[in-house]
Amino acid sequence: MRNIRLEKISDMVMKGVVAADIGTDHALLPVSLVRGGICPKVYACDIAEGPLKSARKTIAAAGMQDQIEVILSDGFDNVPMDTECAVIAGMGYYTAAAILEKAIGRIGMLKQIIVEVNRNVREMREWISTHGFTILDEALVSDRGFDYVIISFNTEPHAPYTETELECGPLLMERGSEEYLDFCRRTIAAQEKILAKMNPASPQADFVRKRIVLWQEATKKPSHDG
Repeated sequence: MRNIRLEKISDMVMKGVVAADIGTDHALLPVSLVRGGICPKVYACDIAEGPLKSARKTIAAAGMQDQIEVILSDGFDNVPMDTECAVIAGMGYYTAAAILEKAIGRIGMLKQIIVEVNRNVREMREWISTHGFTILDEALVSDRGFDYVIISFNTEPHAPYTETELECGPLLMERGSEEYLDFCRRTIAAQEKILAKMNPASPQADFVRKRIVLWQEATKKPSHDG
């Protein structure tokens, strides 16, 4: 079965870089990167031996032992210094942010960091914005009933992003694809359902109303295709 999320992450990786997949699990992404001719070398990294055992099986089955190295590493601790791109995908925001925060000096040496968190995408953008970093690319993937947002960034300086950009995604808004506009509408509908169950006078209801307004603004952003 196709894994559209992993395919999209692979597509976002800069061609020709040495990459590290932090929290590799079954090493599906490293295999995809090598098989697609995107990366000549990939480090499949995980904090636990269990996932690395699965990773070794996947790599061996693909015959890629020479291109993919399995590394036991807590975040970036044991990631080799020739790494140019790091991928942190398929985990919660707080785990991803902790990994990045711990390696804040190290990530400045990378050409690209790709993050895909299961929830709290706004908080991920806020982390990037608070550190003054630059969002290079964003992608939205809808797969098997779930929506995933993938963010590529580097540590080049950037002005803080606006509230709407943090909530809705600066590059996703700029492109204004039909898929993205559908995503905005789904998000608005979900927030309206939540709001309907709340005390209208509560601070929580105010927060949800503000979120709805931001997503409504995102649907009005003009496309810059032409």
